[in-house]
Amino acid sequence: MADRFAEPPSFDEYVVARGGDLLRTAWLLVGDDRAAEELVRTTLSRSWPQWRHLSQVGAGSYDAGLRRALVETYLRRRHTRVRRVEQPATVADPPSRAEVLGALAELGPRERVALVLWTFDGLSDGQVAAALDDDVAAARRHRVRALDTVCGRLGFDEGRLRVVLDALPPQDPSVAGLLEQPRPYAARWRGVRGWALGGVALVAAVTVGSLLAGRGPDGVTPLPTPQPSAVTCRDSLAPPTPPPVTTEPLSRSVSAVLVCAQTDDGSVWSGFLPPDAPVSVPLAVDALDLAPRTRGTECPPLPTGPAFRMVLLGVDGAVHTYANEGLACNGWPALASYYTALAEQGALTDPASDATEGGFLGCPSVLGKSLAPPGVAPPSLPRGAVLEAATACLHPRAVPTAVPRFRPVRANVLGDPQLAQLNADLARSGSATRAGSTCTTGSSLFVVEARLRNGRTLELSSNCADVFSVDWQSRDNWAVSAQTRDMLRALLVAE
Repeated sequence: MADRFAEPPSFDEYVVARGGDLLRTAWLLVGDDRAAEELVRTTLSRSWPQWRHLSQVGAGSYDAGLRRALVETYLRRRHTRVRRVEQPATVADPPSRAEVLGALAELGPRERVALVLWTFDGLSDGQVAAALDDDVAAARRHRVRALDTVCGRLGFDEGRLRVVLDALPPQDPSVAGLLEQPRPYAARWRGVRGWALGGVALVAAVTVGSLLAGRGPDGVTPLPTPQPSAVTCRDSLAPPTPPPVTTEPLSRSVSAVLVCAQTDDGSVWSGFLPPDAPVSVPLAVDALDLAPRTRGTECPPLPTGPAFRMVLLGVDGAVHTYANEGLACNGWPALASYYTALAEQGALTDPASDATEGGFLGCPSVLGKSLAPPGVAPPSLPRGAVLEAATACLHPRAVPTAVPRFRPVRANVLGDPQLAQLNADLARSGSATRAGSTCTTGSSLFVVEARLRNGRTLELSSNCADVFSVDWQSRDNWAVSAQTRDMLRALLVAE
């Protein structure tokens, strides 16, 4: 509890305290001092704009957030997998550095990540899966395959491998080079921070108000101001009760929602949760689906049994607890909507969200947004229009028929080559009044926040990054080239 309310560290303070650990992990991934420092520098450069959000979530999010960013940066690199050669009859004891690095080089990138995080960093399969943005079963397969390969090559067990890997990288690497790195967007960040926070609050208020409009002749009752969340998984929870059936927005009676995993022997939990991360933004709270079990259909492919408790903090301070067994489909759709709301809340509270000054565009929330019914409005993205700034965003979607996992909103500011690719498509054709993509809806939504040269800002959304609807109009669609589709997927989808 003391950690939860402690003053969060600054970015530089964190780098001084934990940069050495990041460098050692990076060294085992790349096997070289200079390459490890470059990997960590790139990771920190990409993570710095999100630091304020990480520091607000809590101390446990620093390492998890930076670790996920480090792995993502590493997986984006070009990798050369060494072909396995016939191992000698005997291996030196202890093995040489070259022998250990040779064994690691035989692994695929994801196998190497799983091995390093499991053996060197001491993470669980769930934490490894979160860092890889993968499911637990896949992370476990990567880890087992990597252990079999490396231990078989070197001729010793997992315990011995932990000792060898701990001694391999520099024991106390200098972090001085990490503190000297340039910060992208630093100058304009300070100028737009106050505007962005105010804009986000206004957008959230207006959007929620529009959702509640028309409820009666006297207008809309103002939403209660969300209270700072005081509920944690370490608190003693009230006995679970069945959730009530209600049609009013959840934020009228609830100020925060937190999911706590059960980890006892009888639990079927196999996922990963951010540490004590509650959903408290009104727009995100209202996106939660807490349908009671009696209202939902059964989902046979999903696990059944105790998995988690959903804790709700009321605006009156009362705490209510729901068991996953009392929710529709054994609670998995509720957990999926919680993960989605948590990710969107992170995007909403990011100081860069919706900032449009200085050429930087943030990722807008997609909560409550859906394609409008077909209308008669003409196409609004003309051929030959020119985009001067754009940010590609990947928003997670709840998938009620699958075991959910937390996936953050991914963002990538498009540079000159990517903008040139989009503008080349626009030079060939603009949007047209036609049906949208026939691609099956997946677990993510691609959104490109873009600004035209004339100053107009628009949102382009697509299920599969092939045909984009303009400003959520179902009959105003822009088909992009295969090169643009592949470029956007390469920027946002972790393979």
